[in-house]
Amino acid sequence: MIWKYRVGWVFTICGLPIQDATLMVEDGEIVAIEESAIWPDAIDLREWSVMPALINAHTHLEFSKLKYPLGTQGMSFPQWITEVIRYRQGFGDNIGVEKAQAVQKGLRESAKYGVGVVGEIATLPLTEASYDHSSVHIVSLLEVLGLDPERVAERLAQAEEHAIYPWSLSNISPGLSPHAPYTVRMDVVQHCVALSAAQQLPIAMHLAETMEELELIEEGSGPFRTMLENMGLFSPADFPGGKRVLGYLKQLSQAYRALVVHGNYLHETEIAFLAKHAETMSVCYCPRTHAYFHHDQHPIEELLAQGVSVVLGTDSRASNPDLNLWKEVQHVQKEFPDIPDEQLLGMVTKDAAFALGVEDSFGTIEPGRRALVAAFPIPGDGPDVLTEMLAGQPRLWNLGNGLSEVDLATT
Repeated sequence: MIWKYRVGWVFTICGLPIQDATLMVEDGEIVAIEESAIWPDAIDLREWSVMPALINAHTHLEFSKLKYPLGTQGMSFPQWITEVIRYRQGFGDNIGVEKAQAVQKGLRESAKYGVGVVGEIATLPLTEASYDHSSVHIVSLLEVLGLDPERVAERLAQAEEHAIYPWSLSNISPGLSPHAPYTVRMDVVQHCVALSAAQQLPIAMHLAETMEELELIEEGSGPFRTMLENMGLFSPADFPGGKRVLGYLKQLSQAYRALVVHGNYLHETEIAFLAKHAETMSVCYCPRTHAYFHHDQHPIEELLAQGVSVVLGTDSRASNPDLNLWKEVQHVQKEFPDIPDEQLLGMVTKDAAFALGVEDSFGTIEPGRRALVAAFPIPGDGPDVLTEMLAGQPRLWNLGNGLSEVDLATT
């Protein structure tokens, strides 16, 4: 059956917005967009605008049961990491159940705020049931840690299994996440990059996130060294000093798709390198998490000026009060008013889909894409549609099975 929806405004993200357009949907996919066509059996959505379902490029759903972020605003990042470790240890033997419940809660919250795809940093134990959600697609990027010599082989075996795991649920696609310079050796990163290239999987790595991270890799010293020493994981061979973020970027550039998460302290040479590899590399800015740690101003404007693709993420409730991706958009709009509004939309749709390797199904409204949309009510007396959208809050609609008036009243 073909469902028809007559919509007030359609922001396709792959072309100009279309006023009074009819979306035609079959088997959960968009099959056509007709301008100014009048179909008597079309569901009337002329008081709504739609855009592709939002894509949260970076989040950790295991923290979704937290009511408040961990620690305090502006605390040192290594101290916050200690809070994260303590929180995880608090689950004890019940960690599998607690984590599955948190992931489910995070998926429900994401859908509530118009998100149809999440770039989820997954940690073990991981069960397929925790990803069972009818609307949200999960790009499951397995977190890979690799400093303990006795466990590196095990971690790499887990990464290889995750890369080819035969998921029975259709809303899951795999990826990898060598965690960060302070938790993985260079050879582990390279192994993950090779897997990414061989299996055509996205890869994400926390990089240039804090000044403490830069001190560790550049000088082999600082708070991260102290933390690793206390955990029995510091080796001078792993952190001899003299390294640069650019070295990690050069490794990541060999991946199928590489997402540099945060990038708060990227230097000019690193931004230039990312610009030269824009066909495979992107940067994910997490605005409200960035603000939580009182970082220096993010280099988003310089990144965009150089042609680097920047996407947005919420990070997690461990550093953010909620998983509302649209609030991240609104935060960027307020902090960086010179960035065009239309470009903001791409950061949470088309560009994010490319960064996560799901652009064949998500990120734009056009034939062949999934019929998941973020919908906004548009009052007739508003200043203009995009202004209303950016000031509002979206909801997620799955147009694959029709949308009744009851759905409109309760969504």
